[in-house]
Amino acid sequence: ALLLSQDENIQEQACGTIWSLSVNADNRPRIVQEGGLPSLITLLRHSNEKIQELAVLAIRNISTTDENKIKIVRLGGLPPLIGILRSTNMRVVEQAAGTLWSLSVSEENQIKIVQEDGLQLLIGLLRSPNENVVEQAAGCIRNLSMNDENDVKIVREGGLPPLIYLLAYPDPNIQEHAVVTLRNLSVNTDNKVMIVG
Repeated sequence: ALLLSQDENIQEQACGTIWSLSVNADNRPRIVQEGGLPSLITLLRHSNEKIQELAVLAIRNISTTDENKIKIVRLGGLPPLIGILRSTNMRVVEQAAGTLWSLSVSEENQIKIVQEDGLQLLIGLLRSPNENVVEQAAGCIRNLSMNDENDVKIVREGGLPPLIYLLAYPDPNIQEHAVVTLRNLSVNTDNKVMIVG
């Protein structure tokens, strides 16, 4: 109830408490069982960026279990998380992209993230000047590329040029995400022509 208080200070403190509790893996199922997830998802749309960031952080922590990955999406978490990718606050964008990366481990969610128009925004983030944002977006796209339905869409949405650019990125983790994604994309016959051409 405090998460949805009319007082922003109370909302921020309550959300900060949930986030702090969610750091401990033993608390995550309890937060979900007690009904905290729908309120946290609602707060993803909050105009106060601090509240929004705390909600994203808590959801990212909660998203570490397979059951919760599906629950977050079924409760409507994808549209606001994808919407946050448009924010100018790179801390919030980084956490939202990281949460999508976590959610994209699920095959079901890989399709839904693309259906909810997350792909184009994630591809755009590959060009971000913020290295942490690039890593989160590249990790998510790597997972999305494991789904055959997404392979052609990643190429069609303009994913090849930034992925090829990332092969020379200074961070080896980002390079790995790019090369694995390109390998996954190259399995599709149509994409082979695009990658080499």
